[in-house]
Amino acid sequence: MERKSKVTQSAVNATCNHLQDDNKNVTVNAVIGVIGGSFSTVGDMVKLWRDEQAAHSAPLLQMPESVNQAMNKAAFDIWAAASGLAGESVERIQKEAGGAITKAKAELSEYAREVSRLERELEQANLKTIEQIKKANEMQEAAVKTISENAGYVAQLTEKDSQLYSLKADYSKLQSELVEIAKAANKPARKPRAKTTPKKAAE
Repeated sequence: MERKSKVTQSAVNATCNHLQDDNKNVTVNAVIGVIGGSFSTVGDMVKLWRDEQAAHSAPLLQMPESVNQAMNKAAFDIWAAASGLAGESVERIQKEAGGAITKAKAELSEYAREVSRLERELEQANLKTIEQIKKANEMQEAAVKTISENAGYVAQLTEKDSQLYSLKADYSKLQSELVEIAKAANKPARKPRAKTTPKKAAE
């Protein structure tokens, strides 16, 4: 490993771990040979590393039974209190939810009645609309029939007008003829001339 000019505890710890991983003796001189430094400084750091290693590898102290029982009792009491609070919360939530559900059911029933009423009104309105459409169709058919009949009447009137015009013309002609006949009847008759016998010559 490369030597470093400044020796730190972390560098010493890393070097000691490296030597230990390589199955080498972790000594102050071995560490100095890797990272340098004075014997006193590196020695204190190596000692601190060894103390930390010993602390990590030391067996854990067994907890006394009284402490263990006290902890178990405290945990039980905490759990019981938490369960009680949870039960109260659940009961309160269930009660509130039950009230909300009852209210929602009542509102839903009211909405259902209102929907039924609106459906009945809509059905009646549809029936009225159908009846009005039927009447409108009947009125339209009657109007079409009336228009057709009026057209027939107009055609008949037109024909009558034509006949009347023809009769008027015939009447005018007949009237003219009657006037001529009347004039002819009022003229005085001419007297016929008497025939004179010629006188015979004197014998």
